[in-house]
Amino acid sequence: MMRSRIATAAVAASLVAGLVAGLAACSTTSKAPAGGAPAGPSASSSTTAPGGGATSSAPVVPVAASSSATTAESGASGAQGTSAFTPAQLETMRAKVAAVYGQGYTTATSHYEQPDINRQELAADFTDKATMDALFGTGAIGSNRPMDCGTAKYNGIVLGAVQASGIAATIPVALYENSKAGAAEITVIVDPASGVIKSVACGGAPKPADFPGVAPLAGYYGAMASGNTAVLNDKSDPYFTRAFATWKPTATDYDVATCSQYVPDRWAVALTGTSPAASTWDFGPGAVSTLPNRSDPAAPTGLYASLAVDLGAAKIARVSCYTNPLPADPAHPATSVNRLMETYRLAADQKSLGVDPQAAIRSAFVSDAAFTTAWNSTGTVPLLCSSTVPGSVETADNSTGTTSGSKITFSMATWRQWHPDNPGQELSKFTLVVDASTLKIVSITCTK
Repeated sequence: MMRSRIATAAVAASLVAGLVAGLAACSTTSKAPAGGAPAGPSASSSTTAPGGGATSSAPVVPVAASSSATTAESGASGAQGTSAFTPAQLETMRAKVAAVYGQGYTTATSHYEQPDINRQELAADFTDKATMDALFGTGAIGSNRPMDCGTAKYNGIVLGAVQASGIAATIPVALYENSKAGAAEITVIVDPASGVIKSVACGGAPKPADFPGVAPLAGYYGAMASGNTAVLNDKSDPYFTRAFATWKPTATDYDVATCSQYVPDRWAVALTGTSPAASTWDFGPGAVSTLPNRSDPAAPTGLYASLAVDLGAAKIARVSCYTNPLPADPAHPATSVNRLMETYRLAADQKSLGVDPQAAIRSAFVSDAAFTTAWNSTGTVPLLCSSTVPGSVETADNSTGTTSGSKITFSMATWRQWHPDNPGQELSKFTLVVDASTLKIVSITCTK
């Protein structure tokens, strides 16, 4: 979900496909994507700084937000949201809000590019051009925008969990300059069906209940964005639990805290759900280039991940550098299968950190019986046909699959580390069959 900034859901699937293909051709380990997530607050017309000091009145634009948040978001325990929204709708809403604010980053440092404003893309993120102009403004990067609710500049974005609001949905947003939150909580009102932004309302100080577990994320990734080496080099790991601080992933050619080989200077997180012990977030280091030269084709630094925060310890419990795959895309079955199996591989790799590998993939099968059969017949590390957790899993030789009737068959392979792209170096091979219409897994059979 990235280009020269966070991109919209409409381009997410094709972008993932390009990234997966590009990564298979080289050894860069920035892995691809997932959808973010959001939540909703109440709105007022004045702001108060977190420390209690009053700030200038922030703009309130179109519709005011309703506080009628109901039912828990699908898959979340304790998060305010709505189970009436499909995963695709949630993904679209989150992506559009993140994309719009991602175009407003204003604190780029000298070693990365400031993203250009893409008004053609912005037009697809708002109800209409008039709304876009009213909220985003018509000025260049660095302009004071009504949707920023008085935050002069920012390089961090936090979205709470999506909430119901009548026939609309709301997403609370807090903007950060490094690790310091802006004075106002922003309520973005979106259309659930299309995900487009209808209006923005400016409230008081950001409410902790709308952004549970954000403190360690803002502390660490804010320090990352500002280049605060005192924090980044602190070996006592004040922002991470001891279990995660000492954990080593199977594939190790990237930084586990940023899912990148570089240090991004922008960050964004989106809340998907909470439980009594952990808060699950999606995290994306801002999509930035590795060099300031715009003609350089270097890949962006960092890609989407999922984070879990131990709410009791107020520390980051794990970072999954490729997780929460986008909804299955029948138009790109190989890409969907690759995302799904890499999500599961990562879950298996993080079992010691409290991740349940079965839960990560069970719903991706056509039935519980199909899942049970595959789970019990495919190796010590089930479904991957290997005795140890591999470093990567992907369609073999970039196979696009073979369709026969209502099924598609893929030849899959795993590697000890990130895909070496060398024939004969596979750790294991297996055949994966999916239903062509739903892309749910029918069977997995080990072949090596």
